[in-house]
Amino acid sequence: MLVLAIAGFSVWATRDLTKALEVTIATLVVTCPCAIGLAVPLAKELSLLALKRRGVFVRSQGLLDRAVAVRRVFFDKTGTLTLGRMTLDAAFRERLAELPAEERTILYEMSIRSNHPRSRAIVAALADLDTTDADMGSIALASDSISEHPGLGLECRHDQVYRLGRPSFVLGEDGARGDATMFGRDGVVLLSLTFDEELRGDASDEVARLQDAGLEIELLSGDSPDRTRKVAEQLGIAPEHAYGGLTPEEKSERVRALDRHDSLMVGDGLNDAAGLEVAFVAGTPAIDHPSLPARADFYFLGEGIAAVRLVLAAASQLHRVVRTNLTVAVAYNAFALALCFTGHVSPVSAAILMPISSIGLVLLTVYRMKGKEGVWTS
Repeated sequence: MLVLAIAGFSVWATRDLTKALEVTIATLVVTCPCAIGLAVPLAKELSLLALKRRGVFVRSQGLLDRAVAVRRVFFDKTGTLTLGRMTLDAAFRERLAELPAEERTILYEMSIRSNHPRSRAIVAALADLDTTDADMGSIALASDSISEHPGLGLECRHDQVYRLGRPSFVLGEDGARGDATMFGRDGVVLLSLTFDEELRGDASDEVARLQDAGLEIELLSGDSPDRTRKVAEQLGIAPEHAYGGLTPEEKSERVRALDRHDSLMVGDGLNDAAGLEVAFVAGTPAIDHPSLPARADFYFLGEGIAAVRLVLAAASQLHRVVRTNLTVAVAYNAFALALCFTGHVSPVSAAILMPISSIGLVLLTVYRMKGKEGVWTS
């Protein structure tokens, strides 16, 4: 602007020095930086407010800028696309009741220290037996006797080694696979359990809407391949895009291998932490694991996954609004400068025109960001 003002002064100075001063002052006054200084920050703030009102909280300032590039979404299964509520049927509850009291108490102590949906289902089933409290006092477990191995299961060292989790973890065999969760002692299976899980109410609809928008969806899970493919089929995800039996490291490698700065990963467990860190954009519905929101660009509340689509839609809308604002600003400044250089705008007129243009661009931004629903207004 200073260069253009000097140029305008130089052209008019040879004809009329007074007019040259008027042109210079008008040029400096009429130009409007509000598209960058006011309208763009305002649009971003309104986008963040709209998301917050819908239970989506953004941690990364650059989220909406990066989310525009997302073309692939990785979903964890358990607790992300499912409600995280699992149940044991009557047959498996009977097997729990048949366990000796000591082993049943150890299983309870192990399960209650984990937030995994399967652990919570075991705790609920054991609590229903009404025998745990009576037996609890007969066993004293050290505070550090129970440890969690993300993606594998739980381990308790009490005279012997008890494990709850994957077959390979419980049996100590790398090739051991299966859909069941096992409880064992020193590599010997004491109990084998299978669970039923419930999809989030909007999971199928939201996955379909993301696919209709041209996004590629992949399902990553530490659960068995068969169960993972079954859930993928319910959600309308292609079987070749459903990967089960993955360790946390394998999840991370899958995301890293396909991440061309266009991926978004959503997960809720500690076994998803590595994948969240390497994804271009990361989100989580988990707020009970403090470490997960710290690794994610956004986190959300509620029992649905609509937050993923809302974030992508907000990023797309913001991109359109910013692009329009910059286009309008360039057009206004070019037109105003042309009038100034030809001597048709006085300093007083420029002083009136500039705030009018600023107010107009801000109002345009508010109108476009408000949309039909006005989600950010009170």
